[in-house]
Amino acid sequence: MRARGLTRRAGAALLAAGALLMWSAGPAAAATGRIDSLEATPAGNIQLVFSGVDVPSGTTIDTQSVEVRINGQVVPSTAEPVEGAKTQVARSTFLVMDISGSMGEPTPDGPTRLRAAQDAARSYLQSVPADVAVGLITFADAAKVVVAPTTDRGQVRRAVDGLTSGGDTALNDAVILATRQLPKDGVRGQIVLSDGEHRGTATTTAQAAKAVTDSASTLDAIALGPAAAANRQLQVLAEAGNGQVTAAVNAAQLTARFEAQAAQQASQLVITAEVPADVAGTTQRVVVQARAGSETIGAEGAYVLPAAATAPPEEITDAFGPVPVEASGPSLTQQSWFLPLALAAVAVGLAVLLVIGFLSADRESQTSGRVRRRLARYSLNSRREDSATPPTSGALGQSQVARSAVELAGRVVQRRDLDTGLAAKLDAAGVPLRPPEWMLLHIGFAVVVALAFTLLSRFSLIATLAGLVLGIGLPYAYLAIKEDRRKAAFSAQLPDTLQLLSGSLAAGYSLPQAVDTVVRESGAPMAAELNRALVEARLGVPMEDALDTVARRMRSVDFAWVVMAIRIQREVGGNLAEVLSNVAATMRERERLRRQVQVLSAEGRLSAIILGALPIVFGLYLAVTRPEYLSLLITTPLGIVMLVGGVVLLLAGAFWLNRVVKVEV
Repeated sequence: MRARGLTRRAGAALLAAGALLMWSAGPAAAATGRIDSLEATPAGNIQLVFSGVDVPSGTTIDTQSVEVRINGQVVPSTAEPVEGAKTQVARSTFLVMDISGSMGEPTPDGPTRLRAAQDAARSYLQSVPADVAVGLITFADAAKVVVAPTTDRGQVRRAVDGLTSGGDTALNDAVILATRQLPKDGVRGQIVLSDGEHRGTATTTAQAAKAVTDSASTLDAIALGPAAAANRQLQVLAEAGNGQVTAAVNAAQLTARFEAQAAQQASQLVITAEVPADVAGTTQRVVVQARAGSETIGAEGAYVLPAAATAPPEEITDAFGPVPVEASGPSLTQQSWFLPLALAAVAVGLAVLLVIGFLSADRESQTSGRVRRRLARYSLNSRREDSATPPTSGALGQSQVARSAVELAGRVVQRRDLDTGLAAKLDAAGVPLRPPEWMLLHIGFAVVVALAFTLLSRFSLIATLAGLVLGIGLPYAYLAIKEDRRKAAFSAQLPDTLQLLSGSLAAGYSLPQAVDTVVRESGAPMAAELNRALVEARLGVPMEDALDTVARRMRSVDFAWVVMAIRIQREVGGNLAEVLSNVAATMRERERLRRQVQVLSAEGRLSAIILGALPIVFGLYLAVTRPEYLSLLITTPLGIVMLVGGVVLLLAGAFWLNRVVKVEV
């Protein structure tokens, strides 16, 4: 009986292993094709790059069998392999590799997932065509460009060899970063390797998929591990990148997947097809078919076809060459008074437009309000209308012009993926503006400063550029200063806050009640931050997590330790009031010592500020008043060398002074 039981268990184990092997290998995928890129040629034709997907090993695509259909009709076309083609096609690929903590787990056949990924990447680098520029992006807690696309395989291989695992899985951030770092032309794609779903940041899969679609690049994904089939995020990203997702359980399968990607790039063909005149400049369905061994592969898609090419006008020539055209004198735009008059007209027009928009909207709202109040006594729902909540308005007002401008800026901010970071900076600095409103003010300030420098310098290009740089940089400096001051004020209030918390807890208050007491008794920014934590706690967030969010937002290590002490007290017990009182006393001593150090280093810090700002301020002054003095610095080789040397020495001196006067307490 025991032997029979062992036999049954062994049979069950073999069946399970067989099922796992069948799942990991999957059914043999049918060979198909893919249009990797499509571009217009100067002659008005289309040039597309076509590759075979899941083509059997050792099989090539027959170039003579390639057939292109546009709008259902076969068009004349020529095809040749990308390698050695008459028309050079730039090809770039990013290896986007997961190096999170889970990549340190072992695979069924022995090595860790990261080691298997490194071996597979090395095999890919050995097999991929030599003209393909390969880059490397890794992602864990954050995405990072390790190597930009290059044909130097040794550089990429050394970067792969030095990878280590640890952290979360910022998959979506890595995909967005790859789309931004890829070149703007040619065949561009990325091969994403991940063993789990995105974790750790607020970037969504929809944002990453939109970035891939907007970049018109391809994306193929390899899901590693037993849970690979459940990774829906990779499927969404691959669909956005006109690619596919393949699964790998062990190291051998992972290497095979990467070698298949290299073989797919080696099979790429460059196809040139004529565009029929009746469909030029329209959106049509393009279909490509070819033979690969005994199988027929194909791909299709809707593309905007180029317009018909127009022949350049014939040159009027005689026996001695082109006939020169005599100039009849300077044109209107070349007059010395045209540029100042045009700039003044544009500035006045914009100002009048904005004033009319704001005043008309405000007058309209006031008029409608007066009419509504006059008719309210005759209305049955007058009470409800009087108590209605007025429309929300931003910092720029509630006029139609302001709302339209804010909406446009909001779309630009979201498209450029600046919303989250800019909102965090504004929040940390305590600036009551939304990202679109800040962007509008920022752009307006930069334009005004550049225009002021232009007018003061009598339309000097150097002064205009200096004003533009200053207009762009000053708002960022303002945010940084506001953020630093707010964090300093938070740190200065921390000892008194802890003392008040300690007293409230000693009096019998609970932790939320003690925090509420601090909110009512303290000032900004401590009251505002703790009030946000209190609101989050009332919405269901644990109090410790809400306080930890405050510590991260204010980047306060001391407050993070306080939150850790609260967590420990909640778990193991203890006298939290006494702990907070002792921490407050320690922080007071540290604050006293920090202020003493600031007093002693005040002279050095003031010297650093003056010496660092003096060249910049004097350079701006010369750019406005005497731009000819600075022209030699940017128009002559010696001047450029002196300018670069001066900037380097200035940065080195500022860094050295900063290290000298900065004392960590």
